[in-house]
Parts: sequence; C-alpha cells; structure tokens
Amino acid sequence: MSGRVVISGDDFGISEAYSIGALRAWKKGAVSALALMVNLPTTEYALELWRRHGASTAPLSLHFNIVLGDPVSDPASIPSLVDGDGHFYRSSMWRGDDPVDEKCHGTVYPNQRDVEREALAQIERYRELVGSYPSHIDCHSVVVDPVARALCRISHALGIHCEGSPVVPGSIVTCAECMPMGGNSERVAITSRGSTPEDWHRDAFGIESCPFDVAVVHVHPGYIDQRLLDSTSMVYARCRDYETMTDSSVKKALDVRGIEMVSYEALYPGGFKEPGAQLVRRLVQEVGAVLS
Repeated sequence: MSGRVVISGDDFGISEAYSIGALRAWKKGAVSALALMVNLPTTEYALELWRRHGASTAPLSLHFNIVLGDPVSDPASIPSLVDGDGHFYRSSMWRGDDPVDEKCHGTVYPNQRDVEREALAQIERYRELVGSYPSHIDCHSVVVDPVARALCRISHALGIHCEGSPVVPGSIVTCAECMPMGGNSERVAITSRGSTPEDWHRDAFGIESCPFDVAVVHVHPGYIDQRLLDSTSMVYARCRDYETMTDSSVKKALDVRGIEMVSYEALYPGGFKEPGAQLVRRLVQEVGAVLS
C-alpha cells in the first residue's frame, strides 16, 4: 500500500479562468501540487495568481507541453514538432503508439532529439519564471515512445524525477502514476469525464494497492473560459473535477485510509538538489552537437 499520494492539478496556465479554479482547488481542497505549462500566453497570469495567493506553499512542477501553442525553442530547430507556421501540432494530428488510441489518429511522430531540445528549453523557461528548476516533469496530453525516452534521459541526467520513471534520481523512493494515459482503463475514462467523490471513496485510482512509496493521480480542476474552449476537447470534465476536489469528503476519505497528500518534494528525502544552470547548458550543448 502507498501511504502517500501526489494529487496533481494539471494544466496550470492553460487559461486565466482555469488557472483561477486550479489554484482555488489547491487552497480549498484535495490538490497537493500544480503542474505549470510554461509556453502559453496565459502562463504569466497563472504565475501572478500563484505569487499573490500561494507562492510560499503551493508546490509547482513542470507540465511539459508540445501539443498546444508555440514552442519555447526556435521552431526551425524542432521540425518534427511544429507545422509550417511554427505552431505545435495538436494531439489529434499525432500518431499514437497504440493503434486504438482515440486521441491520436494522425501521422505526426516526433524525433527524440527535437523533444529533448524543447524539453530543455521549457525547463530553462520554468527556471526563469519560477526562480528555480522543477523537482518533477510530466507531459501534457500525448506521451509516445520518443517523448517518454527523451524525458527520462533528460531527467536522469539532471537528477529530476519524471513521469513514467518509478525511480527517483539519487533516492531510494519510488513513485508511480495511478492514472496511465492511453488504453481503455477505467482510470482513463474517469479522466475523460472528470472524477466524482464516489471515485475517491472507493479508491478507483488504486492508491491503496499502489506498490510504490508514493502514488500520483492527475486531475484537472478549474473554471471554463473561451481560451479553454478553444484549446482543448476536455472541458466539462474540468468542472466536475473542480467540484470533486473541493468536496471536503474527498480529503476525509484519504485521511480515513491513512493516506497523506504530499508534493513531489517528498520524493527527495534529503531535499531536492537543483541541477544548476551549468549542467543544463552542458546538456543543451550535447543535444545541439548531435543535431548539427
């Protein structure tokens, strides 16, 4: 049994209204971390809210995004990720690794080095915006094999934990996602419709049976505005997640089971050690040398 869980409020920064709701879900309810998207026009608004209402206590992680908006790096340097106008291809244009993947039914498939270059750029942008490097990286919407391999390689090189890698660099702590993306599992269906208090009461995410030290569940609690409607097909599920994650019975259900809500910093018993700008620059140079 996992006695600790990270409940991540994903997509922080995707729109103004959504970010207001996500931060309120952290303040009022059962959300223990916020996953920040760093490349969008509304990112800085989300950070303004965060600084005003939660910077001292609301933990952030990096929600790596390569399917919405524009890249942080030069579009010409990541041709497999962008269209002719330099915008990221939307997830529906990607080809998934699973032939029955309902989200990805296109032909776009990324080059691992392009993903690495953009990931490093977003990690550096995160540092510029937040003032420190992230202690965790996960990916928004689409995680095909080159994306997973790129994030794992970078995270292990920098000593930063990432989604899909149970082992935390430099630690004996293990961590696992309880809500895998892809496939037809009940947990994916819950993501699509939004969770209900009953899902948490009956432990639909399998936190109690998770064999790792820390379990992770992703939720999307927030309000709706036009930018959100224009950005994603997952809309009303976010309203349900907001209502659920601010329902006091959800946290009580975790407390009764003896499950502690934690942030990603709990994965580092000795404290998270930032990689340092020099190490990041060296990895950037390594990726660039391979591409040149």
